[in-house]
Amino acid sequence: MDIQYLLLLQQLRNSAGGWLTSLMMLVSHLATVGCLVVCVVIYWGINRRLGYWLVSNCISSLFFNNVIKLTVCVYRPWIRYPQLQPYQGAIESATGYSFPSGHTQTATSFYGSIATRYGKQKKGLAAFCVAMILLTGFSRNFLGVHTPQDVLFAMVFSAILVYFNTRLFEKIDRHPSFLPKFLLFGCIAAVLCILYFALKSYPMDYVNGVPIVDPAKMKNDGYMSAGACIGILTGTYLEVRYVKFETDGSVLQRIIRVAMGIPVIALFLRGVKNSIYALIGPAAGHVVVFALMSFYIIFVYPALFTAVRRRLLKKNETAGD
Repeated sequence: MDIQYLLLLQQLRNSAGGWLTSLMMLVSHLATVGCLVVCVVIYWGINRRLGYWLVSNCISSLFFNNVIKLTVCVYRPWIRYPQLQPYQGAIESATGYSFPSGHTQTATSFYGSIATRYGKQKKGLAAFCVAMILLTGFSRNFLGVHTPQDVLFAMVFSAILVYFNTRLFEKIDRHPSFLPKFLLFGCIAAVLCILYFALKSYPMDYVNGVPIVDPAKMKNDGYMSAGACIGILTGTYLEVRYVKFETDGSVLQRIIRVAMGIPVIALFLRGVKNSIYALIGPAAGHVVVFALMSFYIIFVYPALFTAVRRRLLKKNETAGD
């Protein structure tokens, strides 16, 4: 059934022309980099609590996606079904294992978080979010890089994760003392998963002497998501305890705040990242790089602009006296 469905979509892709494929590629891209950038913009410049809620759901979804992928090690559909010919442009972001769909999981976490938070008051927004989740899942099938099972499981799992995180946030709101315990537990779990990724065995099947999936590259994805979790968890503890920043200010101030912070991330990923990889190797480098980047997003930059704002307020008060 799944192969017939994918072959039907392949025929549609080949006959519809490039515009539909380009649209599906755009939808897929929005579900990864686009969603994460929006999370950061909201966290720094619009609504701290909503931004943190979105970041938490998206990163935890990415982490569990890698745990599942590296556990079940399911090959991509075109490897299992040679008659499938995925869109070449989509293969670049579809390396490694297939089950479950990471793009669909991220989209479900992001759009599902918004629908959960505002769906009762804004029915139209909720409908849009549901449509984007379904469209993202369809795009992965349309491009030939995931089976329907990959997509459906990703949707269900992320929906359950958003529900669990909703209950978790409610418990922390009622019992703030639970937060440090949960953050410590999360860090320990991430470290244990790093060891699990490093030590478990992986299938080694070859085509023309080349492994179908290189476990080293796939493990790096796991290290990346675990490192991001560690950075967010440690950053959360420090931000809640010592900073408690606010996203108030004029529209211009918010725009400047975000515009000044994002280039640092880009510079870090383009320059500093490679130096760290060269110094300690790609495996440890993925953990360190993404732990530092998420720590910067959650704690370092908010602490910097909070300190600057407080100093300016104090200076203005002194001048007023």
